Amino acid sequence: MALPFFVLLAATSSVGGVEAGIRSDVRFLPACFSGDYGTGIDTSILYLPVILVVSSERQEFRVTVPYLSIRTSEPVLYLNGEVIAPAPGGSTSESGLGDVLVQDEVFFLRGTARRPWVSGILRIKLPTADDTKGLGSGESDFGAGVAVTQPLGSAWSLIGSWMHIARGDPAGIDFRDTSWLTLGVHRRLSEQSSWHAFYDRRQSVIEGNPDLADLSLGYDRALARGVTFRSAVFVGLSDTAEDFGVSAGVSVALGTR
Repeated sequence: MALPFFVLLAATSSVGGVEAGIRSDVRFLPACFSGDYGTGIDTSILYLPVILVVSSERQEFRVTVPYLSIRTSEPVLYLNGEVIAPAPGGSTSESGLGDVLVQDEVFFLRGTARRPWVSGILRIKLPTADDTKGLGSGESDFGAGVAVTQPLGSAWSLIGSWMHIARGDPAGIDFRDTSWLTLGVHRRLSEQSSWHAFYDRRQSVIEGNPDLADLSLGYDRALARGVTFRSAVFVGLSDTAEDFGVSAGVSVALGTR
């Protein structure tokens, strides 16, 4: 399940015009996922993020505040898309605030119809989730990476990103630092709509566990001025990823100054 970072990448594709100045919007993109994530434990996850985005021509700042609801056949530990078992204590039904994600992206090279956009990314995961419920590790993570968007004319774009994440270790557990690769394509259908497809591959925090890999296909459509419908379906490509997932929600522009 790669939704947290997928949201940060894919939602950058606007289906409306771009205005100068500082822009802000809020996005509510609920998603649900199911599978056993390679643990043999049936797990259903409801992920309800509220995302605040403030952006300009050179920078984009995001804060993601998620609410989680997890139902399992045995207790598990959830780590922003990865499910780990067995988990000490906990129960098979938990919910509450997830880990808050803060990300800042700076565009070092501003693209054109032919020239790529190149940006650097800094990301912090704040340990706001209750680790006693298995909703997080109780430790902060820090990430840094680079993203490239290559326009192919006025309608198509290729997107790629790579990030390295330094993991905080809770007591008694040694998580390895991980890398995260995302490759995708975006197609603008009209001024009101677009679609995008992404392949995500992430290392597991547990040494020796297979990488997490999945494929997602999304569709966005402007519903009214400043309001955009966003949706995606997810299919796991590895035993450690979800079997299936779906997301649908809206983004609402708060204004430009």
